[in-house]
Amino acid sequence: MPLQEQTSGWSDTAIKMLDGYSGTLQTGSVLHETDVTSNVLLLAYGGEGELAMDGEGCHIGASFACHAVKGSSYTLTARSEDIHYIVIKYKASSMEGASIVMPSYRKHPLRRAFVLNSAAHAEWIENAEKMVAKWRRGEGLERFYANALLQGMIYELIMAYERGQGGAESDMVDVVASYIASHYRQNLELKELAVLAGCSVRQLQRRFKQEKQLGPMEYVIQLRMESASRMLRHTDASIGEIADKLGYRDMYYFSRAFKKYVGVPPLHYRHAAASRTDADYAKALLQNRSASSYESAQGPVICHMQGEYIVTETSQRIAVLDVQYADHLLALGLSPVGSVGLGSSVLSFPQCLRAGLQHTELLGTYEYPDLPAVERLAPDLIICTEVHEQYLERLSGIAPVVMFKRNENWQTILSLFGELTGKRAEAKQIIADYLRRTALLSEELATVLASKSVALIRPLDSLIRVHSAAHRTGAVLYRDLGLPVPLFVADTSDTAYHISVERLPAVQASHYFLLSNELMQDGISATEQRVLGMLDTGEQQQVHSVDAATWIGCYGPVGINGIVDQVEQALLGGEVAL
Repeated sequence: MPLQEQTSGWSDTAIKMLDGYSGTLQTGSVLHETDVTSNVLLLAYGGEGELAMDGEGCHIGASFACHAVKGSSYTLTARSEDIHYIVIKYKASSMEGASIVMPSYRKHPLRRAFVLNSAAHAEWIENAEKMVAKWRRGEGLERFYANALLQGMIYELIMAYERGQGGAESDMVDVVASYIASHYRQNLELKELAVLAGCSVRQLQRRFKQEKQLGPMEYVIQLRMESASRMLRHTDASIGEIADKLGYRDMYYFSRAFKKYVGVPPLHYRHAAASRTDADYAKALLQNRSASSYESAQGPVICHMQGEYIVTETSQRIAVLDVQYADHLLALGLSPVGSVGLGSSVLSFPQCLRAGLQHTELLGTYEYPDLPAVERLAPDLIICTEVHEQYLERLSGIAPVVMFKRNENWQTILSLFGELTGKRAEAKQIIADYLRRTALLSEELATVLASKSVALIRPLDSLIRVHSAAHRTGAVLYRDLGLPVPLFVADTSDTAYHISVERLPAVQASHYFLLSNELMQDGISATEQRVLGMLDTGEQQQVHSVDAATWIGCYGPVGINGIVDQVEQALLGGEVAL
């Protein structure tokens, strides 16, 4: 999510206190409220008891904080000694009066009930008591102060909630789903998952089905069958090997389970997938006319953002204005006659491509291409992105121009480069090799990363960008390699969102791939240095610094296979070299 959008969701949010009161719940007594008409903060201290929210109960200790949302119900029962409690009712709304807009990185705390057990700090209790006292005076300035205290308390509660301080506040479905994603190759039992969630088997099944539309064990089977389908399509592993990797006791039991889920036996599925590959490939290309191709009497026709380009003969002098396209050509055994590079004061090609570009002329940078150099080079084809549309008229006067979306899928672009250069078979083989490699590696990594998660972060000037699976590099990690996503980012549909450096611990990943700007900035920034100091704490948390320019810019087969190499080295064979 863009920083501006994410920030405005909070800065436009108004918190208004509606009521506040305190009391003492004597041993054996009950405090009960049904269908609350506003959000409620309930803080308590003293004895022990039980708290039930919307029918689900948990044991509470000597102090706790509870957040109940509008429409929910709660019951507090004192079991040993008196419990002193404070109730604060409030509402959150947009300053413009519209429905509240919340950041999309996860199910937002202001919209869900949660409990922070043993977390009602003395300062919170003191501020809550002060809040109630100010509110009860009924004076304008006093109530203004009460609202200010409330906003600070809500901030503290959310920070504690996101860092996972407590038990019942963690969403049981997210916790269990994440655990299953890392352990579905092992024998799992409902009782084991219920213990992990801190609830009964019945509660887990009901909550899980509400959110996932299937039960926990059905979810296990789904992940197993998705993994099996992937290996059947992209690897030559035997049925027995696949069954063993997925935790089935024998291949016959696995085959029956696969047929029941998919509709055909594994071997039939593999043969059918192989026979329809070409047809599916052609159909997929035609579904996106901005980057596709079709056959004509004159030759292959490349559909791009500025029209169509007929490949009547193979280009000999191709100039590219994005290094990812130089990557594609090198993967096919070719070199561009000219390419943009990276850097500010000193321009160069990325390290992973440098050896193959020894005879390629530098043409400025992606953002600022050297157009006179392109003219002097006299290429017979120019390949660029939508960013270069402002130069289209001048570029078209030099040579035919093919323009692709910069964030287009690399496999689609490589296939089109195969059409452009007469290397169609080579392009298909590179894609097949990549799919096979990542399918096998993902299985190996799954065992190593059981109960762990991997984050992809990039320090900026004063913030940190956390990438999701929707980001094209994140897709390599989370989709192609199946690395477990931290719960903190699992719900986002955005390619990335921004957090302050202070909130980085809330991500709670075991491994961090840190996209370093060191090579581009000739040194590590203060923010990056601070992040390294916060995270590099030992065996429980490992940081792998990687070059941001390569991981984000070289989005072609060479660069992406290099990313996979570095991930494999970091997670299976030691630290990554920058």
